[in-house]
Amino acid sequence: MPATRARRTESEAVRRAQLLRAARKVFRAKGYDGASVSEIVREAGVAQGTFYLYFPSKKDAAVSLRDGLMDTMAQAVVRAVKSRTSFEDRLESMIAAGFKVARKNADLFRLAFIGADETHPELHSESQEHASFLRAITDLFGDAVDAGEMEAVDQEIAARLALGLLQHAMIEAFVFGAGEESERLERGVSALLLNGLRRRTG
Repeated sequence: MPATRARRTESEAVRRAQLLRAARKVFRAKGYDGASVSEIVREAGVAQGTFYLYFPSKKDAAVSLRDGLMDTMAQAVVRAVKSRTSFEDRLESMIAAGFKVARKNADLFRLAFIGADETHPELHSESQEHASFLRAITDLFGDAVDAGEMEAVDQEIAARLALGLLQHAMIEAFVFGAGEESERLERGVSALLLNGLRRRTG
């Protein structure tokens, strides 16, 4: 019985991933509004009823894709800030890690932040991974303050503002733009945060 249950669970995970791959392809080709469940199941090669076994609606499939992207980005950011280098290097690595994931998954990033233009607020809710981002940045700032590399500020507020700036820059690059200004925006975020947070000497 346990082996049968394990196989069934594995099969369900495979089918869910299959549906998400199909949904991503359809969303990329048609956009969120233009995509339909019928097109997703046609792309996946399954019956329409199968879709609803895994996702109550098209929105839920989109949110699952968003959460997967945010998890990948959160993991990359956490790895970047855990390095034992200077505050400046860790901050720049964190920003670069976020932009790298967004750049590789621009279609998913546009989907994740489609609510940024207020036409789809139901998709623009905070994912659980948001807390991981915030904790990683707060820890980075705490370490930098303790090491005398950063001005003594309210670290949680500073982290929330830094995350907001980073997200807005990526939205500018990949939602409102086609990525052509992503490198310039990445450099801008680094410069603003470093100039605002780095401890002054002399």
